[in-house]
Amino acid sequence: MRKPDFARCTKEATKLLHKQDISNRILNIRNLNYDKNILFDSIQNYSDLTNTPLSRFVSSENQALRDGCTIYDNKANYYIVLYNDDIRHSKHRNWTLAHEIGHIYLGHTYDGDIEEIEAHFFASQLFMPDYTLYMTASQHRRITAEDIVEIFGVSISAAEKRIKTMNRMYGVSVYEKSHEIWLAQKERIDIYYECKRKGLEYRNVLELLLCQKKYINQPFCIDSLR
Repeated sequence: MRKPDFARCTKEATKLLHKQDISNRILNIRNLNYDKNILFDSIQNYSDLTNTPLSRFVSSENQALRDGCTIYDNKANYYIVLYNDDIRHSKHRNWTLAHEIGHIYLGHTYDGDIEEIEAHFFASQLFMPDYTLYMTASQHRRITAEDIVEIFGVSISAAEKRIKTMNRMYGVSVYEKSHEIWLAQKERIDIYYECKRKGLEYRNVLELLLCQKKYINQPFCIDSLR
């Protein structure tokens, strides 16, 4: 039985993230730029359109409808990523989609325990790059799970697991793209910590600054909003 290839998960997630516009706080998995043919739909709608019984998408573990799954159409060369439409929490749904994208980019053809671990690690790296977290902690002295939730838009449980995982790691894999991603994310991360020091609402400030940068072509500057 093979072991999870965490280095490959990190490398593939980093490559995909490097292709994205990461100026916004939260990655919207459905809106990313992919070099593969990927369609997104709900399990329920796909079931209706294809007359596929919902029982096909029930988990063998708990007999409940799966959070998500991926179907590959060999003839059309398309991946169809399906999600459970009953998932109303955006963070949960977004993470589910990232998990499925991990299966695709890691070339998984089997949904076993190792593949699940790798897809989960891929999603963690995509939302919370290890090098970015390391550099953030280095420059701002520390980074908490609550900080990660605000900066990257993930759930508190995902943030806490990411911190525990990184605390167990002996080092951080650094690729050229890792540093470029950090530089692209650094500006808004610095804004978060400045908001934290000044008691300002980070998400509101970020939205205002993004509008300022887009329409006025001005660099980020909190003081300019006053």
